[in-house]
Amino acid sequence: MPTRASTPAARGAGFAFALVILFCVAALAVQVLRTEYDWWQAPLSFYLSGAHGAWLRAAYYGLALASLLLAAGLQRTLAPAARYTLVPVLLGGGAIALAVTATWPGPTPGHPVSDAGMAIHGISAIASFLLVGTAMLLQSTSLHRDPHWRAIARPLLLLATLAFAGLWLHALWKALPRGGSQKAVIALYVAWLGVVAWRLRSAPGNVAAIMDAAEGVERVPNRDAARQG
Repeated sequence: MPTRASTPAARGAGFAFALVILFCVAALAVQVLRTEYDWWQAPLSFYLSGAHGAWLRAAYYGLALASLLLAAGLQRTLAPAARYTLVPVLLGGGAIALAVTATWPGPTPGHPVSDAGMAIHGISAIASFLLVGTAMLLQSTSLHRDPHWRAIARPLLLLATLAFAGLWLHALWKALPRGGSQKAVIALYVAWLGVVAWRLRSAPGNVAAIMDAAEGVERVPNRDAARQG
């Protein structure tokens, strides 16, 4: 039997955690290097175009892949009572939307885009935030049903709630600095993904298969007893 660290879900979670860290490093690095922008006012998407933009786009793609890996890992390892079929769908859709957001950057000073490109970027960015945020909230409400996740279920639910509330605050309160408020929301989203990836590294393997095997072991003595009777 493979150890937890060697299961596909654990390896995928470890890779996802590394991708989350790389996203954080890239996001910070481009803001340090691109001194023409005021980081407090410029949204992160401004840095997708121009110098060093390719590094941030790659980080976006990596974060999208991390979301897909977490979707698969959670679905594979969570106890049945803690699963929602909709969660991997939402995470997968959010991952695709995030990749589209990076592929079609929005307009920035010195880097105009077409109306179609601006629409694609705007819609995909909103979709990514909404889909992933909903997945975070939905999954966090059921993690307490899995013994492996019970200890951090409440902190993850709080983090997901703050992230989703922060998203709406950023969208509706236009007086907030566009850069600072957006990056605070992104930090909350990324923190949730990072904590989940780290915890998933030590999760048991395929829980459904383990439970089926256990039920099979229980059925064998019962069948033998029935024959004897």
